[in-house]
Amino acid sequence: MRLKVWTFCAFNLFQKNNRKRDKTMNDEKKIADIYIRVSTLDQAREGFSLPEQKEKLIEFCKSKGYEIHKVYADEGISAKDDKRPAYQQMISDIKTGTVNVIVSLKLDRLTRSVFDVEKLMKILEKYGCDLDCKDDDSNTLTSNGRMYIRLTTAFSQNEIERCSERTKFGMVGAIKAGHIPNRTPIGFKRIDKKLVPDELTKDIVIRMYDLYLEGKSYQGIANIYNKEEVLGRTNWLDSTIQKIMTNELYKGDFAHGKRTKHPIYYEDVVEPIVSKEKWDACQYQTKRNARHYERTATYLFTNKLKCSVCGNFLGGKATTKRKSGKKYYYYKCEKCRTNYKEDTIRDGLLLQLYDLIRKDNLINKYYTPFIKHKQEDNTKDYKNELKELEKQEERIKCAYLNGVVKMNEFDNELKSIRYKIDNINKKIKEIKQCENFNFTTNDLLILEDTETIDTFVNPDIFLTNILNLTNASREEMKRIIGTYIDSIEVNKVGDKIELLNIAYRKSFLTDLVNYHNNYGVPYNFNIFSDEKDFKIPMNHEGKTSLEAKEYFNKLQEVVSQNSLKLNYYETEADSKLEDVSFEPNGDYEQILRLIVLSDTKNYNDKTLRLGVITLNLESVLYSRLNREEQPNELCNI
Repeated sequence: MRLKVWTFCAFNLFQKNNRKRDKTMNDEKKIADIYIRVSTLDQAREGFSLPEQKEKLIEFCKSKGYEIHKVYADEGISAKDDKRPAYQQMISDIKTGTVNVIVSLKLDRLTRSVFDVEKLMKILEKYGCDLDCKDDDSNTLTSNGRMYIRLTTAFSQNEIERCSERTKFGMVGAIKAGHIPNRTPIGFKRIDKKLVPDELTKDIVIRMYDLYLEGKSYQGIANIYNKEEVLGRTNWLDSTIQKIMTNELYKGDFAHGKRTKHPIYYEDVVEPIVSKEKWDACQYQTKRNARHYERTATYLFTNKLKCSVCGNFLGGKATTKRKSGKKYYYYKCEKCRTNYKEDTIRDGLLLQLYDLIRKDNLINKYYTPFIKHKQEDNTKDYKNELKELEKQEERIKCAYLNGVVKMNEFDNELKSIRYKIDNINKKIKEIKQCENFNFTTNDLLILEDTETIDTFVNPDIFLTNILNLTNASREEMKRIIGTYIDSIEVNKVGDKIELLNIAYRKSFLTDLVNYHNNYGVPYNFNIFSDEKDFKIPMNHEGKTSLEAKEYFNKLQEVVSQNSLKLNYYETEADSKLEDVSFEPNGDYEQILRLIVLSDTKNYNDKTLRLGVITLNLESVLYSRLNREEQPNELCNI
């Protein structure tokens, strides 16, 4: 109660002290700046158009006897702060003494911020300028008006904060629904405001990530895209590539307010273009690159080799022989002071790399058409997009002929449209080619096994492929290693170099698993090895004993065209999954594949029953003798 009495007394004292000032100011000739402002939301909600505000305030100034100096207008700008061009020009007039009264429709046309209104009041007080608002009681001509300004602004600030909270709440829901507020990035398009992968451009993004994992730099990728005029452009920059490579949207996530102190992270809000594993692998590679700088020489194992003793990455160095001019490459652990020859490490990897390349070739040649055959036919959607692009092409041509766009703009836009048209036509052609692709999962498995058999039947071809890999250019070998290998732990005992742990690219392995889980593509485990340390493939999907024998018979039928003979056995692994033993029919047999027999109790009783398919090497020798008379047709299914 005392507080209310004090406030009332203070208010009366405030009025009393300002009566003299009010009288003096009212007698002074008034030169006015009119300030009008409208945001899009204001105009839609309240009809505050700029012409209407201007007309009303000119009449208001006439009725008050104010001489109008200038009318300042800010269009489509919020009043949340005072960073507005016309508003700042008006403030300059106040400070130079050009005007002594500011006229506006309402106080919220000038500002909605408590901080900014206090700032304005101090400026008005300092330079002897007044404020007069037509449609509310906000003015500095009377003490009541000044009190009203502070009360009204406090309520306005509260409304802004409440509106901001509602907006943020609505934005969270929109983001989770895939309605990302930023510009649509390359590789995406919008359907009903939601971001979805764009079939026409997403492959451009996927290729960027693949090239980066192969060892290409941001600038290197930009150079490739400029040379190929991807999307009809020749202005790809390393900074553009970097922004795409570090954008979480491409793995399906969104970081709101990344440049603020407290960004908010949303997971799985849009359909990803690249897997999380591939995206993370690229970020990890970037961190590695920041610690190791590649010089003028091309090192095959940059950021790949780790010391098995201390865990540090090895640095590369090169020496050149004076007489021959040949360059030799080495890697060194600075902590352990151990050197490793690059050639020795490369030679130790050749068989693994050959097997990975062979697997990748199978994917590109057979698995990809197999997957596309199983996917939904998008031909109708592609044809609709093709019609829309053709309309865009006609519109840009008309715009150029009518002088609406300049030559360089027309040329760039036309190249982009035609690039997309060519891309659609390629995709439609691929769909047609895959329509007759009637392979089954077993057919793909047979293709794998017949290629393995081919290495025994034609060792000269196998050796030629290994030799070609050995003689590949350093740039090509670096690309191959970068594609498949993440890191290698190396150790040195005397002069012998050991490759202890080869970690393959997680993104590459993840793709294989996804192909298997989603489309039934064969996926092999390499748990067991034979006496020669040859890795024996074991397919992930189990088969019944009957299914395993049916598969064996079909494979035998295929290879018998080349006078080759296979054998089939059933056995079980030991309890530790370390050994598989069986009694072969002949002295010379090579294990080709292990098949998990799923009609048993599997591993519940600590036994794992397996079907074993072997190649009779005696038949291989016979096949070689008759090779000239009977051509090799292993892959005829």
